[in-house]
This record gives sequence, structure tokens and C-alpha cells, in this order.
Amino acid sequence: MDKRKIIKFVGITLAIAWTIQIIVSIYMVNNPGSTGTLVFRAGLAVCMYVPMFAVLIVNRNLKGMGWKPKFKGNIGWLIFAAYIALPLTIMGAAVFFLIFPDLFDTTGSYLIAQGEAAGVDLVSQLGEAGLTIQQYMLISSISLIYVPFINIVTAIGEEAGWRGFLYPELNKSFGKIGTWIIGGTIWGAFHFPAIILGGYEYGVDYPGKPVSGLIVFTIICIAIGVIEEIIYSRTKCIWYAALFHGSFNGMATIPQLVINANNPDLNKYLILGPMPNGLIAGIPLVALAVIMGVIAVRKDKNKEVSA
Repeated sequence: MDKRKIIKFVGITLAIAWTIQIIVSIYMVNNPGSTGTLVFRAGLAVCMYVPMFAVLIVNRNLKGMGWKPKFKGNIGWLIFAAYIALPLTIMGAAVFFLIFPDLFDTTGSYLIAQGEAAGVDLVSQLGEAGLTIQQYMLISSISLIYVPFINIVTAIGEEAGWRGFLYPELNKSFGKIGTWIIGGTIWGAFHFPAIILGGYEYGVDYPGKPVSGLIVFTIICIAIGVIEEIIYSRTKCIWYAALFHGSFNGMATIPQLVINANNPDLNKYLILGPMPNGLIAGIPLVALAVIMGVIAVRKDKNKEVSA
């Protein structure tokens, strides 16, 4: 492992990403409404390419990451990467709503509230298009079939940095488990300013804020990192890791369709779920990561014994 390259990569990545997140978070707080929200989201989208940019600075190239799509022998991994997040999200949301049934709602109240916060009258806009909120929810669900392949465009920016560069370098000195923990922690820290200042993922009104939010999000990043690193190591193609990343981001919107935004305590529960980055709703994801991690470590040990 080249320590100097790792330190330089992490330093550049966090410095640029944190600067962008601080700026857009402060702007959104000072400019509530559609413009502030748009700037915030645009800033986060730009941040997704920062790890790739940092690799170019540190390594001077992006070679050896498996840029050429490899379909032979990887169709199973393609389906897995694109859609395993769907059942994980549904299971996590189901557990959450079983515990907190009062937060379940099928009127689209959360989508409407999100639109209002951004200065958009969703109901009126849908009405002009001849759609009801329920029809919109159905269309949104169907779109999840192709969303992973759209989100891959932005996800590849992070994956080139994390799975393509950082994880392979860390693995040279820390092995799989150490790499998963260290790499996932760095990945989680990558989002910290947005979580602290912009209420990214969990809002600004939850128990133990912002520390609890940083911890929970880091756990989720470690779990996702395990799955993506295994996908990448098995396929030797960076696009598959990006596909899972894009899929997770897309599937995470499913629970938003059935949250009761009118519940006065809603914001206090977002750190628990129903989105899969919550402590409770994320249990299926973490469980899968542990299972896949154990299998991967055992396979590596068996290879060492037989070598």
C-alpha cells in the first residue's frame, strides 16, 4: 500500500467534497424553497465525481479498473447489482412500519410535503397532467426497473475512487475486513457536512443529532461497501459496483411513497427508517453484507490453504 497516495487521495477528496457540501448546505438553509433545494442536490451530485477526480490527481490515470463491460459469466451479478436493493428496501421498510404503524400512509403525504418544501405544488402539477397522486406513485414504482441504469452515470464517479482505487490499496495492508471498515468509514465521512449542516438523509430533528446520524450513516456505508467490493472483486468490472450504488440510491425512494408526513413525530424517526439508510430499516442490508462478507473471507482463507 502506498500510504502517501492514500493520504493524498483522502485529503483531496474530503477537502473538495466538504467545501462543496458546506457551501450548498449553507445556501439551502438561507434560501429555503425550490432554488435552495436544487442547489443542494446539484452540489451533492457534483461531489459524486470528486473521488474520481482525486484518483486522476494522485494516480494520473484510471487504468486497471475494468472499464470495459464484461457480460460473459456476469449476468447473475448484473441482475444482483441492479435489483437486490429492492427486496432489501422493502423488507427494511416493512420491519419499520410494523414497529411504527402510525407512520404508514398511502395518500402520498410525504411526497406532497417534500414538494411544498421545495416550493412545488405537486398535486396541482399532477392534476394538470391528468394524474392523481396514487397514479404518480405507481409510475414512480415502475420506473425503478430502469433507475439503477440511469443512476450509474453519477455513481461511477464515487466507485472509481472508492472501489477502483481506495479499497484495492487498503486491501494490500489491511485485508478484507480492515479494508471494509476503514474504507466504509472514509466513505461515510465524505458525507458528514451535508448530514450536519444540510440535514442530508435524516433531517435536523432526531435523537442524538448530529452524532447519531453520522454513526448510523457510516454503518450503512460500511455495509454497502462490503457488498460493492465483493461485486467488484467477482466481476472485475467497476460498472457493476456503480450499478449497485445507483440501484440503492434509487430504491431508497420507495419508502417515501408511503410515509405519513402529517405525523408530528416523523422527523424524529427518520434515523431509524423507513429508508434503508435508517438503523432499523437498514437491518436487511447489514445482514446481507455480513453474510456475503463471511463467505468472501472464508473463500479467501480456503484459497490460501490450498495454494
